[in-house]
Amino acid sequence: MVTEKDVYFRLLTPELGAVVENLSWTAASKFQNLETIKSAFDQYLVLIFEPHAGSAEQLRDFVRLFGPLFEHHKDDGVLPVEDVPEVLQMLKEPEGKRLFGGSDWHADVTFRDPAGYVSALHAKQVPPVGGDTLFANTIAAFSALSSGMQDMLRTLKAVHSYSGPDAPDHPTETAIHPVVRRHPKTGQEGLYVNQMFVTRFEGMTARESRPFLDFLDEHMTQYEFTARVSWKKNQLVMWDNRFTLHYPINDFSGHRRLLYRCTAVEGQN
Repeated sequence: MVTEKDVYFRLLTPELGAVVENLSWTAASKFQNLETIKSAFDQYLVLIFEPHAGSAEQLRDFVRLFGPLFEHHKDDGVLPVEDVPEVLQMLKEPEGKRLFGGSDWHADVTFRDPAGYVSALHAKQVPPVGGDTLFANTIAAFSALSSGMQDMLRTLKAVHSYSGPDAPDHPTETAIHPVVRRHPKTGQEGLYVNQMFVTRFEGMTARESRPFLDFLDEHMTQYEFTARVSWKKNQLVMWDNRFTLHYPINDFSGHRRLLYRCTAVEGQN
């Protein structure tokens, strides 16, 4: 257990994540607490705050502390909170089948430049069981590759499109990013590709790229690099989209689930 200024971080797994104890996310904006949280976030990449009720406005203001806010473009199934357009409702009704963002491992807003940095989910209503979220550490995954594979991947860039694989690039929501990124604070390198948005490597066709992308997806999501979060009402979970992937599990039905999501993109705040 790591401690600083009476705030404690209990490891979730050896590779990824920590539970924040003795601090409400709504109180994290105090200068000393914020610097402690930012330092822990750089180290653990996923932080879990114990349940504490908060509004959409409070969630927006908390995420704004980490960077400029992302406002999603209009699309079917995207439901912003009324009067708080930067906060999305991740809603599944009892009779619903589709879970927003639940089709593939991914990171948020990689189809833009600047890309997604911090995402935070605040649980408003959860099923009695099920609906967990998986996370994967792409820094640990990169470190486990051979030196030859690492060297090759460092030379590549990937095309990220909101339309996703097997579709023409989205006319506005498409960006190109390096396949390997270096953490600006820790200096560690991590993989930056995902199944939901990456269509191909720059300079290659989708068919040529697919075997490597499939290999990387399988490699990054090995159990050894992952952590699993079970939701509680009013819990808040935040993660670094630059060096993690996540996968929401759609294994519940007959119950309503509502989470608020807010994302900050890279850049000075």
